[in-house]
Amino acid sequence: MAKNLVNSLLPLTAILLIGTLGYMVIEKWSWFDSLYMTVITLTTVGYGETHPLSQAGKIFTVCLILVGIGNMAFIVRNLSIEILNPFMGVMLKQKKMEKLLKAYQNHYIICGYGRIGRDVVKTLFEAGKQVVVVDRKLAIETFEFGAKIPLIQGDASHEEVLLQAGIERAKGLVTCVNQEAENVFITLTARELNANLFIISRYEEDQTHRKLMRAGADRVINPYNIGGAKISQIILKPTINKILDRVQETGEMNLSFEELDLGEDHPWVGQLIQECNIRHEFNVIIVAVEKSNGNIKANPGPDYRFSVRDRIVVIADQSELSNLAARYA
Repeated sequence: MAKNLVNSLLPLTAILLIGTLGYMVIEKWSWFDSLYMTVITLTTVGYGETHPLSQAGKIFTVCLILVGIGNMAFIVRNLSIEILNPFMGVMLKQKKMEKLLKAYQNHYIICGYGRIGRDVVKTLFEAGKQVVVVDRKLAIETFEFGAKIPLIQGDASHEEVLLQAGIERAKGLVTCVNQEAENVFITLTARELNANLFIISRYEEDQTHRKLMRAGADRVINPYNIGGAKISQIILKPTINKILDRVQETGEMNLSFEELDLGEDHPWVGQLIQECNIRHEFNVIIVAVEKSNGNIKANPGPDYRFSVRDRIVVIADQSELSNLAARYA
């Protein structure tokens, strides 16, 4: 903005200097009278002449008016753009975000845009998920995702803020603000507004863990515990962790884990694994099955019978997973 302002004022300064020198040379006036005459000519305020003008002085004044009016219009235009552009930009982003949010279904709400929240948003966005960010202090103009991700400025523990984020249509919510008490309030409020919402809450103190579970969190995460456990596993089982990291993070091995939810009308419900012919048809390995009550059966055998609301964890080549998803979408 400062650069554009300087570029706008330079022509005006040049015209003031030329006008002042012109009157000093043509009319033999003092520098102050010449400057005064130049200013009232450029601003067209309608004051009378400082001194009677000669024929040459009148011609010079006409030229000064023509040049000055064009320059003043240029300056006013540039200043208006510089002043209004930030506000117009924010308004346009807000409108675009509101339109985007209205179309969201089964999206994820991230409360708190600190280091953890930023990583969660980035990962979900890169995975093609619909994401909404709620943060008290984050400004739209400094939000790195611009209008690609709706941003709501406000306290996520307030019902109206979560409703604005479309919580009644959301699939999941992650609360990772720094204040533990606020995480509890956000979890409690979110659970009251959407009983089916999958809620992940951050905690650091053990007593907060229990409070978050009572408030309605499905999972509670301590980032420090996760970091410590990860480091320990890398030390104890480096090769296994290297493989898992390549599968989950880098994609170097072209393998992916995926979850499949079995609804009531899914063709696998009531069938044995061997009857579904999953491995032969799709070359997919079933790693585990989570039952509707939360129990997990690891490495289920061919005689395992699928039930309604089973969640199947599989690993396979990404193209095979795409074929599987296309078949049972």
